Amino acid sequence: MSTAVFTLFPNLPPELRNQIWRAALPDKVRQALYFYKRGCWRTRRLTEDDEDYNDDNDQLNTCHEFRHDLLDPMKVEVPLLFVNSEARGIALAWMQGQGLKIRFCEDGQSPIVIRPFDPKLDTLYISLKTWDEFSNEPYDIVFPPGHGSGYYNCAPPAFTRIAVPEAFFQHNIPLSDLFHFYCSLEKVFIIPNAQSDIQSGENDLKMQRRWELQSTQGPMLFWNNDRDCFEWRDNEGDSKNTMNSVIEKACDGLDEAIKFYEMTSFEVRAVFAVRK
Repeated sequence: MSTAVFTLFPNLPPELRNQIWRAALPDKVRQALYFYKRGCWRTRRLTEDDEDYNDDNDQLNTCHEFRHDLLDPMKVEVPLLFVNSEARGIALAWMQGQGLKIRFCEDGQSPIVIRPFDPKLDTLYISLKTWDEFSNEPYDIVFPPGHGSGYYNCAPPAFTRIAVPEAFFQHNIPLSDLFHFYCSLEKVFIIPNAQSDIQSGENDLKMQRRWELQSTQGPMLFWNNDRDCFEWRDNEGDSKNTMNSVIEKACDGLDEAIKFYEMTSFEVRAVFAVRK
């Protein structure tokens, strides 16, 4: 079967052609979900130019930090790049506004559009399989074998959101185990029904598939800093919501840890993850 071709398209006014090209662009990446991988915790030496440089205790100039720029970027399909020069110009301008970049495959000929992790907007997904590495990796970096205890400088990660599967809370692992090195956390999203098909993919190219969170406005438990307790928002603990008991379990026992680490903002809610 032959493919229909709109041969009059080049004769349309440029403004109309540009409008059509823009309508053909993919949806904007919104609640992006990235996958944790081991190896992002790194150690570096602070210099006198660094704000946290310590003149009095050189031991504190060894800084341990989570390098979110080492997470695998997200692959984004932008077919308009390969249509013609006019469409490519529209696509490149749109990509710049979305923070997207072009990476070339090893053959140097095949361009791929990627989106790096943005710690201000994006969520880091930790599966049951990677949970131990996520929680233990900073300890392994800060306290390597034979190091012993002592002073150390560990910068809180820049990201504030993580997502975990519902099945995580069947194992009675307290979220407070994270707070020592991840005290910057503000939001925990619980993905119901396990969704075992959530996979990063594209591992051979060191990229991940495009996953996003949806329905992030549902019922949640949030930490009321004025009252030093968790409270429901959006549904007042509606018993008909099957995820309420999971959300409550996630928050169980966190009160003292939140106050100890002086975390003024913290919330837990259920969301869905979708493949784009």
